[in-house]
Amino acid sequence: MNRWNNADTTLTCAALCFLAAAGFKILHPESIFAEGFLFVTEAAMVGGIADWFAVTALFKKPLGFPFHTAILPNRRKEFIDASVEMVQREFFSRRTIFKKIGGLNLLPLLVEYLEKNETKKFLLGELLKVAKNYFSKLNKENLSKTLAKKIRREFSDIPIRNLIDEIGNWIKTNDKDKEFFVTLIKKLRGEAAKPEVRAKLQKILEEYAQEKTKSAGLFSILAAGLAQMLDFVNFEEAADIMQQQLLKFLDELSKDSPLQRKTINECRLKISEMTDTKDFRDLAERLQIDLANELPLEKAVEKSLLNLEKQISSAELENSAEKNLGGIFVKFFSQEYDKLAENLKSDGELKKAVEKFIYELAARTALYAQPMVGSVAKSALEKMTEDQLNSMVYDKAEKDFVWIRQNGSIMGAAIGLGIFILIKLAGG
Repeated sequence: MNRWNNADTTLTCAALCFLAAAGFKILHPESIFAEGFLFVTEAAMVGGIADWFAVTALFKKPLGFPFHTAILPNRRKEFIDASVEMVQREFFSRRTIFKKIGGLNLLPLLVEYLEKNETKKFLLGELLKVAKNYFSKLNKENLSKTLAKKIRREFSDIPIRNLIDEIGNWIKTNDKDKEFFVTLIKKLRGEAAKPEVRAKLQKILEEYAQEKTKSAGLFSILAAGLAQMLDFVNFEEAADIMQQQLLKFLDELSKDSPLQRKTINECRLKISEMTDTKDFRDLAERLQIDLANELPLEKAVEKSLLNLEKQISSAELENSAEKNLGGIFVKFFSQEYDKLAENLKSDGELKKAVEKFIYELAARTALYAQPMVGSVAKSALEKMTEDQLNSMVYDKAEKDFVWIRQNGSIMGAAIGLGIFILIKLAGG
């Protein structure tokens, strides 16, 4: 408003023309041209001044005129409120927000962002920090007690009969009983081959012979002593023969043979008969209750949690190749992240769900921000001085204000010319 513009030039030209016309009229008082020129320039000047007054009165008091001038400063509050309402209801209306957001295709941008190595590294790093922080703040003692209590309850509620049947069926189906039988026989075979076993057998034979001799008559004692002196009875040789026979028997049991199959089938039959008895079921239930109550589950669970925390706390994004739990944890997150990025491009249902979520999130965010936009606009406008507010409004329509003032002079001249012609035609 304080800058010289085309409207000022136009008004100055009108004023100069008016002065020139007045002088010309004085020099030629009878000239109709001088009279008309004066009439037109006077109308142009009056029109220019009137529009200058009108435009200036919007922002300040022209020539100090106090009545109904400086409209914008005097109506400052109403202007700010109207501007805020316009911003909220027109620029950021619900319809406008939904229309703009609906036209945005944000999913490809999201996928592109997620596929960047920097994004993956950042998000996995933040997720790892959350996991570490969670485990570090976890109350292991209380959690171990809670988990142990739950494990005991679940273990006690297991139907022991069904559990025994399931274990038995699993053992039979997978021949685990045969593996256990063969392992046991091989273990017994190794023990039976030791010299201590032969010595034990010899001692048993000697003790048995002595007991039988003592219970027999005098003749039997003499006969036994004579037989031993003549080496008819060699306990060491007999023990060796018994050991060899025992080893042959165990070797036969340890390989796939009729004897082994028959023995295993007999064992299965006897075990099945035993598990069907009430005494065995009662014993199993008592063992189940005793195990549930006596097992140190709290310590075991707490130790597991501490070990878990230790491995998670030592995990880094670069150690996903390590075989510890931390490396497995990082590798799992990395694989799931890659699957998510790939599914966002190929899984139609997932794409629809994510697009709907993004749209609703963006729309709700924009709606929540709508009052905030008005508050920000109001705060900014209230902080502006009168000159700043005037300049802001004037600068947005400066060309239009200039043309309004120029049109005042132009239209004044045109209307003045028309009125002058009408006067003359009427005989004035």
